[in-house]
Amino acid sequence: MNLVLDLRPPEGRHYRSWDERLATVARLAQPDAVHALCEQAHAIGVRAVMAVMNPAIREALIEFQRWRDVPIWAVVPNMQAFIRDLTDLGMVGAARSRFLRLSPAEMLRQGLRAATQVRGVLSKDFATGTTMVADMELAGLRGLKVTHIFLHPQVTEIALAGGVRTVFDAVLRRAAALSVSAGLVTNNPVRAATVLGADLARFAVVAAPANAVGYKMFPDRPSCEALYGTAPARFCATEVTAAGHLSANPALNYVAALELGAALVDPAFVDQVARGDASPRASTGA
Repeated sequence: MNLVLDLRPPEGRHYRSWDERLATVARLAQPDAVHALCEQAHAIGVRAVMAVMNPAIREALIEFQRWRDVPIWAVVPNMQAFIRDLTDLGMVGAARSRFLRLSPAEMLRQGLRAATQVRGVLSKDFATGTTMVADMELAGLRGLKVTHIFLHPQVTEIALAGGVRTVFDAVLRRAAALSVSAGLVTNNPVRAATVLGADLARFAVVAAPANAVGYKMFPDRPSCEALYGTAPARFCATEVTAAGHLSANPALNYVAALELGAALVDPAFVDQVARGDASPRASTGA
């Protein structure tokens, strides 16, 4: 079982206290501190990073990959940032702000790609709009070794709720064009299996909740466990500590018992193990 660091901006996290929020915001706002967190995670056995990008995280990961051969699983788009820009700048302004961050060559490529999707843009097609915003963020990841791309879970949950398969077809095509793997991150893996059917197997990684207390395992823990058992190596456990209610050892023991391929761990988990409160190697048998 591989360990994957869950790295995302502070506004995309949930907090158990105001003090925890303040400490996390201060920590993740500084590229050097984010880089130090990545090194700390690497020291406990983390060998990939799933990241929602902002400038601090991108800068830190570029520096981190200069020292460590650790692949990035990119989650796009950064929905919190996009919604903030949408509120402040409107739809056109939000898209324009992302476009202007690109290099001239990428501007040309994105413009040509958009020209082939005029019908979808004019009809305000959900899949077209989502993939265009995601494409602009992916184009801004120059210098990073990205091996997997995931749609942001907010987009995924909306698409799954509406049964919009075209969104998933689009991300699979984009991943193939970039010669990387497509992944899926969702709190509703059973719904994903229903909507996608056999196409679920086209995603190299499916990240979904897995923990001993059934936290966020929808519709219920037995249904999720039954799905995971069909191809355990494909699944990456999220919410392994059930929002901090489980410590590292029992959390990873449960994931190891299911024989899942990976476990997503957050900064609090990394800190706990680094303090010596638990050892992920002991729990996974490594």
